[in-house]
Amino acid sequence: MRRLTATIFLFALAGCSSGAMEATECQTADWRAIGYEDGARGYGPNYFGTRRKACAEHGIAANFDAYMAGRDQGLAYYCRPQNGYNVGIQGYRYSGVCPPALEGAFLSAHADGFGLYQRHAAMQNISKRLNYSRQRAQELEFIMADKSAQLVSPGLLAADRVAIGIELKQLTQEKIELEEAIPQLEADYSAARYEYEEYRARVAGRYAS
Repeated sequence: MRRLTATIFLFALAGCSSGAMEATECQTADWRAIGYEDGARGYGPNYFGTRRKACAEHGIAANFDAYMAGRDQGLAYYCRPQNGYNVGIQGYRYSGVCPPALEGAFLSAHADGFGLYQRHAAMQNISKRLNYSRQRAQELEFIMADKSAQLVSPGLLAADRVAIGIELKQLTQEKIELEEAIPQLEADYSAARYEYEEYRARVAGRYAS
């Protein structure tokens, strides 16, 4: 296993995980180790075609049996519940690669992780809207103060005075709407944060490393 892990590390350094392989890599390839790496990354079985094609361009045949044997071992690592949870909290969907014996536990953990991801995303979305509303309301104060100063400027043409007056009215209405919306956004954020923290406290302990 130590030799296998070291081989995987060397392939990762060489950029082999992208599927592109140079002639020398194909000539010296440990197809079992490459399969393990791809399985541990959750790549589907069709990824072997990428490897095979890359080496075929150099006139070198890939070893399907060794690759798939290694991939099966790699999937056993990928399909752990802990990893399913980690995949979920990063927002990645399940790609259907786990064998039936491991899939149930993986899917359950992935659902827990993805649920946390969704709650965090909802909380962040509200936070962004709240921050924007606060910043925009503050920005409007400066804009309206500047427009008000322009409105009383001596020598201002009547048409310009009317235009500024209309703009001030529009800005005032926007500010009122923002100030009315901010308390609700604050309440929504508090509720979303509570739900996120409560959910995280409920599920995270199941997957503590």
